[in-house]
Amino acid sequence: MPHSHLAESTEPTPRDVFAFCNHLAWEVGGPVLIHDSNWGVVAYSTLNQPIDDARRSIILRREVPDVDAETRIVEFAEGNFETGDDLFEIPAVPGVQARRLVAPVRVLGVRVGSIWVAESAGPLNPDAQTLLLAAAKQASFYFQVQADWRAREHEVFVRMLLAGSTEEAFLAQYLGVTTTSQFTVMSVWHGSDDDLRGQALRVTKALADRHGLPHLLLAETDSFYLIGYERPGLDEFAQRAKRTAQDLSATDDRLIVGVGRVALRPLQVAQSRADADAVVAYLRRNPHRRVANHSSLRAGVGLMRVVEILERQSDATMGYLNALSSLTDDDRREGIDTLNAYFDYGGNAAEAARHLHIHPNTFRYRLAKVTDLIGVDLADRDERLMLELDLLRDRYAQPPA
Repeated sequence: MPHSHLAESTEPTPRDVFAFCNHLAWEVGGPVLIHDSNWGVVAYSTLNQPIDDARRSIILRREVPDVDAETRIVEFAEGNFETGDDLFEIPAVPGVQARRLVAPVRVLGVRVGSIWVAESAGPLNPDAQTLLLAAAKQASFYFQVQADWRAREHEVFVRMLLAGSTEEAFLAQYLGVTTTSQFTVMSVWHGSDDDLRGQALRVTKALADRHGLPHLLLAETDSFYLIGYERPGLDEFAQRAKRTAQDLSATDDRLIVGVGRVALRPLQVAQSRADADAVVAYLRRNPHRRVANHSSLRAGVGLMRVVEILERQSDATMGYLNALSSLTDDDRREGIDTLNAYFDYGGNAAEAARHLHIHPNTFRYRLAKVTDLIGVDLADRDERLMLELDLLRDRYAQPPA
């Protein structure tokens, strides 16, 4: 057998992992296969070495000749993986496969894959076990690179889904959904607190799993998205998403959670995301609520968007509240609260006063004082409308808390 240079070689990268397998096969004297715990076979040696039917079937993704025997082999291997062995041997099974040496590949103590060497081309190199152990350590680099690459690739495709990409069939196949799946987007705002962000992501995943909600996650700077989706046979899809949102909001009152409408196909996910973002924007301006879905806030979100449109126009048509700018902050707030209570309770002084915890006569006095100051006639329908729009602009156009 040739002298080993494997320990001196560089770690395999995604581009040269097949060459890595060939080099190891040449040194140990038998065909090599690298298996990813999540993705299956990722590479194998291609030297002119005899292989058995089991290896050929695995590589070609065909049924193995003896399913029962292969099942016993897999169970034997899993048992050894669980015990934490760094290397073990699987005895030959006549008519099924030759003797194998197997070394788990671990990253930070977690098994992510394994390397298999078959003794199907004659006796293995006496140093095969040492060579295989060294190769398993070097292969861990490949798995780390692959994990990083897949995470970045996954993020790109989730972003495409949220953006409303027309490549529905392609995205569905990659993300493991169907083109007829239903979706709903949950937007979770956590601000700039990195610790809260990490905690909220972990809790969100755990809650979605608890409620049986298949999902995708995408983290942004001050928020993240959970995209819940429907699988065949999954009932109460919308209710699962709703319970997940409610439970998440209850874990920390710093979180704000908005849920978009149900999308009936991947192309509509972008609209569900827009809904969820709008709900979060509304809730950030109305801190008495921390979680809501789009259907329950349709009117409020709609008015907020109207105000945003008006805000981009000239403010010549608005400005009643500008007359309050000369007041102290407390007096200005009192005047605005009085006007809001008037509109919230349809002009009913008794109900508005009860809401503000003051006497009805006190409410009437404050209302008369503030309307006189801003110069508005509440008996005039047009002036009432413009004043209410100005109040909504004050509520929605201010920077979120």
